[in-house]
Amino acid sequence: MRPSARHVWWIYLLVAGAAAAVYLVWPFSDTTRWIYVAVNVAAPFAVAVGIRRHAPRKRGSWRLIMIGLVLSGIGDVLFAAGKAPPFPSPADVLYLLGHLSVAAGVALLAARAGRTAFIDAAVIVTPLASLAWILVVEPTTAAGGSVTAQFVAVTAPANTLIVVYCALALALGIELRPPAVRLLLGGLLAWFVSDAFYTHQSLTGTYAEGGLIDLGWMSMPILIAAAALHPSMSATTPRRSALGALTVRRALVLFGAALLLPTLHLLWSSDDDMALVAGSWVSIALVAVRLTAPIHELALRAGHDALTGLANRSLLMDRLSLSLGSLPTDGRARVGLLFCDLDHFKNVNDSLGHDAGDQLLVAIAGRLRGAVRDSDVVCRLGGDEFVILMPGITEDDATGVADRVAGELARPMLLSDGSEFFASLSVGLRTTADPNADPDTLLQDADMAMYQAKAAGRGRMVRFDERSRADATQRLRRDADLRRALAHPGELFCVYQPVFRVDDGTLSSVEALARWRHPAEGILPPAEFVPVAEATGTVGQLFTIILGQALAEQRDWHEQTGRWIPVAVNLSPRQISDETTDMVLTALELTGAPAGSLTLELTETGLASPETVDAALGPLRRAGVQIAVDDFGTGYSSMARVADHGWDIVKIDRTFVTGISLDASRRNLVDAMVSMAHALGMMSVAEGVDDPADLAVLGELGCEFAQGFVLAHPTDAAGILELLPRPAILTGT
Repeated sequence: MRPSARHVWWIYLLVAGAAAAVYLVWPFSDTTRWIYVAVNVAAPFAVAVGIRRHAPRKRGSWRLIMIGLVLSGIGDVLFAAGKAPPFPSPADVLYLLGHLSVAAGVALLAARAGRTAFIDAAVIVTPLASLAWILVVEPTTAAGGSVTAQFVAVTAPANTLIVVYCALALALGIELRPPAVRLLLGGLLAWFVSDAFYTHQSLTGTYAEGGLIDLGWMSMPILIAAAALHPSMSATTPRRSALGALTVRRALVLFGAALLLPTLHLLWSSDDDMALVAGSWVSIALVAVRLTAPIHELALRAGHDALTGLANRSLLMDRLSLSLGSLPTDGRARVGLLFCDLDHFKNVNDSLGHDAGDQLLVAIAGRLRGAVRDSDVVCRLGGDEFVILMPGITEDDATGVADRVAGELARPMLLSDGSEFFASLSVGLRTTADPNADPDTLLQDADMAMYQAKAAGRGRMVRFDERSRADATQRLRRDADLRRALAHPGELFCVYQPVFRVDDGTLSSVEALARWRHPAEGILPPAEFVPVAEATGTVGQLFTIILGQALAEQRDWHEQTGRWIPVAVNLSPRQISDETTDMVLTALELTGAPAGSLTLELTETGLASPETVDAALGPLRRAGVQIAVDDFGTGYSSMARVADHGWDIVKIDRTFVTGISLDASRRNLVDAMVSMAHALGMMSVAEGVDDPADLAVLGELGCEFAQGFVLAHPTDAAGILELLPRPAILTGT
């Protein structure tokens, strides 16, 4: 039965190890010498089996290692057969060639790790080479003998250092966890240790066969062959640059190796200081070379985006400051910034994943580089935001750059799924001829102009003007004041716009309107602060305050009149969520108001996502809360969408109501809206009725309810009670 790949390597290791143990324990003789030879000769055959079984990617490397073992094995055979061959013998030449072949195979394995592994290995080996020169080479040459003998005697330790060098390069460039890697490096280490002791004992004349040195030489082929037989031998090819980073641990090792010879020189005075000095300089020079790449990479990362290679914000601001400082005082040249944001880029990430999004960003970065001038700087701020710095430019040239950028990105780009992507940019342009301009402010101005481009419909360029900055400053101040007011609810209060029946003029309901008692600007209408609240995410807090006050005063009206006057509260589309639903139901429960007496008015733009609206507002409708479509006709929903929702009330916007008594087309349009509402089982409310003639026409068209200044102005809670029929008011008398 053929043993599995998991078992072959340790069976070989067990058998070969047992033979080595017999060689070491048995009294040395010609017979035991042949055990040594048999163990070493078997190794290349085992390596050949491993190559065939596991088919590593670097087969040539393993074949060179196998050839090295073959050469060493033949040398052992010649040495054993010759018993006491002369030095140097053919066996010595084969040993030297075996060293070089194994070293070449290991070097090829380490080659994919990159040059850093070889530089690091050179830093560590250099001190060993200097010591080998002092302790081995110089005594060997001083001992005399033939030129051939001296050459072989010097070449042997040199070859050993070459093997060590290649082994270190592999160890420093590969993941050390696979067993085959450890076995291979262990065999090379055993070879080095035995060679080192052999060199020392040869110089002192104390070497004898059959000792522990021979065990090390036997361990080398045994461990290398076991590595080849192990299934993980295919992992002995490192991934490119997988371990090339200069970690703290590796840096300490390299600096320690570079300082070894200078430290040794302080403690030991050799006859040849030149070897120590030369080795020190070589080690230090190699460390300097090794540090070049990490320092360059660190500098690159400090100023460039890791994904696209474009300049980052730090480098952009540095170049912007330099460009401003280089502006001439005549005001002819300008510095320009194009702030570019990709439209709908989130759709790519959501549909194809972030890897596809990253590939798209890299492609866009390349196109941006190709669209700008050589002197321009393209920067990626992050995400899908890019900035182009244009030093020494005119207004017309800046527009030209923006047009070329838009043209380059208008060409389709192929996505990872094979589909085409047509990029669209919203661009903000900011230029200045002021050399004292603040770089941060300029970037903010360009960013502001870009957001104006998005608000204007995307896919366009907007130039910054001073009004934009004033508006932005005003929005920031307004937001800060509003947040303070939300923390002090007394500043925010309700007034009520009465809604009357058109047929008899009686009060039907009221619409709660938010007001802000600003400490400096007086009473502010919703148009002055609701858009800010929606943009900054505080509209939910505002809704909570207005709803709470409206329901509390509705409760007071009930206590005074015995009647629940229906109240409507405006709901921003940005608030539609399960949390809002729960809050409304809780507020109704706390005040005891029936759900049917509350109407939530949702602008027509809030119908854009019917699934979200239905899911969030469904529980409210089932509880009895009514839903009104506010400002109907001014948004982008269709009648079919309104029908799908099945709302309760349609509020016809004032832009259609005003002038219907004089304009037949307006009258027909309102007639169609009222008829549609009735056909769908909804009530109709006309907004902004300011003319008695328009009110009369609404009655003729069958519109049930109306609100406007011709009927009543917004009033406080007490004013609503005055609009009720006197008999319905409980006066207490």
